Amino acid sequence: MISPMTVHVDDTGADSIAARITTPSGVEVRVRTESNYSLDHSSNPWLPPLLTAGMRKGWDVAFDGPVDSTALRGASEAQKIFLDWYPKRFREVSMSAEPGRVATGATGVGCFFSGGVDSFYSAIMESDRITHLVFVHGFDIGIDDESLAARALAGARESAAELGKPLIEVKTTIRSAFADRLPLDWGYDFHGAALAHVGLALSQHLSTVIIPSSNCREELAPWGSHPDLDPLWSSSSVAFEHHELDLHRLGKIRRIGENRTAMNHLRVCWENLDGEFNCGRCAKCVRTQIGLAAAGARCTTFPETMDVRAVARMHMRSRDRGYLRTSLAAMQDAGVTDTELQRAVNTAIRRSHWTPALLYVRSAGSYIGQVIRRSLRR
Repeated sequence: MISPMTVHVDDTGADSIAARITTPSGVEVRVRTESNYSLDHSSNPWLPPLLTAGMRKGWDVAFDGPVDSTALRGASEAQKIFLDWYPKRFREVSMSAEPGRVATGATGVGCFFSGGVDSFYSAIMESDRITHLVFVHGFDIGIDDESLAARALAGARESAAELGKPLIEVKTTIRSAFADRLPLDWGYDFHGAALAHVGLALSQHLSTVIIPSSNCREELAPWGSHPDLDPLWSSSSVAFEHHELDLHRLGKIRRIGENRTAMNHLRVCWENLDGEFNCGRCAKCVRTQIGLAAAGARCTTFPETMDVRAVARMHMRSRDRGYLRTSLAAMQDAGVTDTELQRAVNTAIRRSHWTPALLYVRSAGSYIGQVIRRSLRR
């Protein structure tokens, strides 16, 4: 019988929490989350990421401390969602924990805030409700990338101050020390559970946590943060809300394009080529700049002009093609004409179709060459 993955919560200071996670093979992983606000030292914050990891690896999960009964019920429903989405990759697992319930009395409303399009939109549209913005280092910014983290945090602090909200600052190794080592797919599997980890850890201050949507209703697909999944991570103290399904990304860009704070601090890039805040050359940067052009908005965190040669050579995933085509159509509908940019984007789209095939041919050719060389040496 395979041993479960066990979770032991360590005793730490008020503004940090830590856990020792032992896999069935006996490998011990230590994860730490810290903040400028006090954190929840119960087992509750560890339930979403550990359940997701357990299902992906086929490991039962055992907590050595009580877990909120509401969160346990929601986690059981979350299992059903994952099994429906990924019947071949995920397995149903058992969760061993003593049910508990702790009411904190917190009344704050937090909103995750990376400084991107989705988070700026939610922060602006839900401003009347939101009491705190939540910035996390360790998700899209590598835990060891202190330089980029410092620049992003400075922008988040300035944005929060201009929006009139206190900023909760969180730093966590839940991705670098745990998810990336197993490994787990960050986008499709794990990032929603990691967000829930942070939200539950802030239960002494927040009763509601808003998770800005990644996609609109028409674009919904299995993804780590999803309107069917996010609320299921709620506990008796913290409720998660998935915000905005009716507006697509270009609509969000039009709205935040009217906001000076967003246009002075927007950060969308995750590739950060050459250490740039927004590189202006990756697919995400390009589609955002096209959307800004269609909206007639000027954002100071992007280069004044796009390098069309770099755009033509950019790497993109299959889902980027649709985003970029939609963005170009929106720009044309808005009466904004840029023939060179359109040609460069279309070149990049064509390249994205045949590049995988070329890489496969090169790989196959290399293998065949090795076989021939070995046969000639005999």
